[in-house]
Amino acid sequence: MDREILAKAALLHDVGKICLRAKGGGKNYSAMGAEFLQKISGADEGLQKILGSLQIHSRKDLQKKQLSADDLSYIVYEASCIAADISNAKGDAAAESAAVPLNSVFGVFGNKVSEKAKSYPLRSLSSEESFNYPVNMPDIGAKDYQAILTQLEECFKKKKLADMGVNELLRIAEDYFTYIPAISDNKEPCDISLFMHAKITAAIASAMLEYFTANNITDYKKHCCDEKDTFRKENTLLLISADVSGIQKFIYTIPSKGALKSLRGRSFYLELLLEQFIDELLEKLHLSRANLLYSGGGHFYLLAQNTEEAKKVVGQVRDACNKWLLEKFGGELYIAVAFAECAAADFLATNKSRSVFAEVSSELNEEKLCRYDGDVLASLFDSTSEYNRNKTGTRECAVCKTSSEIKEFDKPEDNPISDGDICPTCFGLFKLGEKILGRDNIFVITDVKQKVPLEIFGFEQKLYLTVLSAKELESFAKENHIVRIYTKNNADIGAHTGTRLWLADYTFRKADDNVAEFEELAKNSVNGKGIHRLGVLRADVDNLGAAFIGGFIKDKGASENDRTKYATLTRQADLSKNLTMFFKLAVDKICRGEVENTTNIFGIAKAKERKVHVVYSGGDDVFMVGAWDELLEVAIDIRQAFQKFTDGKLTFSAGLALFSHNFPISRMAELTGMLESAAKGNPEKDSIALFGFETEQSENKDLECKHIYKWEELIENVIGIKEKQEDEPKGKLRFMLDNLSFEKISDNKLNVGKATLYKFLNLIEHVEKDEINLARFAYTLARMQPGDKDKSRLPVYEKFSRQMYEWFSDKNNRRELYTALNLLLYSLRNYDSN
Repeated sequence: MDREILAKAALLHDVGKICLRAKGGGKNYSAMGAEFLQKISGADEGLQKILGSLQIHSRKDLQKKQLSADDLSYIVYEASCIAADISNAKGDAAAESAAVPLNSVFGVFGNKVSEKAKSYPLRSLSSEESFNYPVNMPDIGAKDYQAILTQLEECFKKKKLADMGVNELLRIAEDYFTYIPAISDNKEPCDISLFMHAKITAAIASAMLEYFTANNITDYKKHCCDEKDTFRKENTLLLISADVSGIQKFIYTIPSKGALKSLRGRSFYLELLLEQFIDELLEKLHLSRANLLYSGGGHFYLLAQNTEEAKKVVGQVRDACNKWLLEKFGGELYIAVAFAECAAADFLATNKSRSVFAEVSSELNEEKLCRYDGDVLASLFDSTSEYNRNKTGTRECAVCKTSSEIKEFDKPEDNPISDGDICPTCFGLFKLGEKILGRDNIFVITDVKQKVPLEIFGFEQKLYLTVLSAKELESFAKENHIVRIYTKNNADIGAHTGTRLWLADYTFRKADDNVAEFEELAKNSVNGKGIHRLGVLRADVDNLGAAFIGGFIKDKGASENDRTKYATLTRQADLSKNLTMFFKLAVDKICRGEVENTTNIFGIAKAKERKVHVVYSGGDDVFMVGAWDELLEVAIDIRQAFQKFTDGKLTFSAGLALFSHNFPISRMAELTGMLESAAKGNPEKDSIALFGFETEQSENKDLECKHIYKWEELIENVIGIKEKQEDEPKGKLRFMLDNLSFEKISDNKLNVGKATLYKFLNLIEHVEKDEINLARFAYTLARMQPGDKDKSRLPVYEKFSRQMYEWFSDKNNRRELYTALNLLLYSLRNYDSN
């Protein structure tokens, strides 16, 4: 009971700041917070302990109260102080202002403080609203805080504080505290959200209580107040990290039939598997999701108590999961888990935090090199062991190639993913991918075997994953035991409590509301007029690991204290959350067309909803498929939004390739990944590689991509999306579209056929080998000159030929023209040509 009360008190510790900013002066925010909580909570056995903690925000408050040495208020107070020190968010309560917004955490990122940091409009966090980008000087005030208070009251009317679990209260705090600054007096950058301050406070408080309990410490006053400086230097905390190996192979082990559903099912299953592992571990450690600092992309960090029991639990849960993974998937998947002992003082805006993260990273890499102990290795080499025993002995799954149980169908044509045998797991993953496309599905972990039995990790029991609607959940819960519930973006599921997982799950749907298949996406390229090719996009943030470790540290010219001033755990946690929200929520909305200036490469009328599917977007990377032109437009939109969101402090690189719709998806992913790597090989990264690897160089036979550009080069010089001055040459593609007509004769454009464009392309391809191609290019342009009957188009011709010749004569411009011509020809090839 004390654990839950402590975590709730920590999460609500500063709720009075919202009250103060909403209602102005009068009482101090401690009293206002207690009054608000009393109003919304009613009679509650643990409320008085929570209220007591809310009223303590200084040593003076502690002295006034004359609390017993084992009062939980000491822990909450010290945890809040540590969280404030960690974030440098020690504001003056007297200077609290409703007009000061939350600054973007990127304002102090990247070796320098932005001169004009952007800030967030004050509102709640919702997947239903537009994405909340930081802007210049948002207008906020008391009315905005009052709106937040009203929404909070509505939450607690639906369910009393006493009836809420810690994770549910954490979700409410995320909804309403995310865009509120923890401090608002402008003495320091107001870039730490009240949510992250409350979350870190709860994480530290919970870990402290577990540490005290394990060491039979009951004098909280001594350790949290009288001798706090000494206690902060003790290694009382564990930074735990994990990394899942084998993700790529697992996701892309799919057939071509039903590829989209299998892809999404496998990708989301891994995400759920990691979250389930985290929750099983947190439960055994007696902690809540407040202690989870980051999860995504197969990784997580969490903060726990440094006790022998905690270390033992980490090892037990890890070993149990890896044994289960071996039984279910062979050696294909593995979760490495490591921890580093640390003290609260290690995170107090010092360079030491880098050492802690570096240490846990080193331990993690070491564990990956030595996966299994001797007993497991012996079993792996024993043909009769549980890991090697055939369950059928004669039949093999056509998808994953394991010899195990085989899913039986009444008719062979009922098999949705293969003409051969498939195992229940591959079938279950396909069905998961099918159901995830549903808009309001809920993901339930239960100990009851389902009709489509998709097993998932459970530490001490066999567990299954099932997907239900809200209506189905009600009846299911009456007859079955529910272990855990996960929801997708939405958290309101009635009487049940679920853990919300943010998910970019946009899919392009046809007029009949069915999801478009790969072939249909390809045929929709350039509104059906372009070459029928499926685009595949892979992208991820450049140098993210270095950014997490050193992104908030200034250059060596600054003093040591000044260099590490902003390198805090809270900012790193806020950075993680910001990136997660961008790749989960913003990317989804960009695909839905919810962006200020949607990119349109060819200037043709299109629906705002993009003809693309998000296979995965989260953490720091993206994998999408779609009509190739729309996918390129979406990639540009995402890049522009990312620049806006991060104040230009972070970049990402991407690969975009074109394939026939029936090309093996695993090879699509592999080749596009190679393009992404090629883009990252560009100096300073921040680049995109297009189309594929076209030629072999004569000397070393290495494949070469001819279309690698910095984003701005592609946007401005190749395509010409941004407006330029009249005397400046436009981007190559825009220039050709403005001056050439390909179907109808136009008075102000030159009419050309595709053969001429192919001739230009061929001359550029071979100009390095034969310099006479410059003369041939000039000759081709000359043949385009209008005759006497078309003298009205002569000015257009002169402008066009002069500009094209100038571009062809310069190596870099010629390269950009080559890419623009490829884009133009792909848009005109209205047939499925090879």
